[in-house]
Amino acid sequence: MAIMPKFKPGQLVQWGQGPERLIGLVKSTQLARRRGEPVFVLVQWCGDKQWQQEEYVPQKDLKLVEEEKV
Repeated sequence: MAIMPKFKPGQLVQWGQGPERLIGLVKSTQLARRRGEPVFVLVQWCGDKQWQQEEYVPQKDLKLVEEEKV
């Protein structure tokens, strides 16, 4: 039984907290093939050029960026 991803392409996600936080755009997701294996998300990072432009990140390390209500 595959573990399903909780993010969808086009959503903004964040990795880390505070000044070390990175924001990225979800480009695609990969199902976990077996229980115990992580779901991976392909993220295109925004901003800082020191980081790779795109990379696969385990889903458990990411949080959804929510809209700020005005």
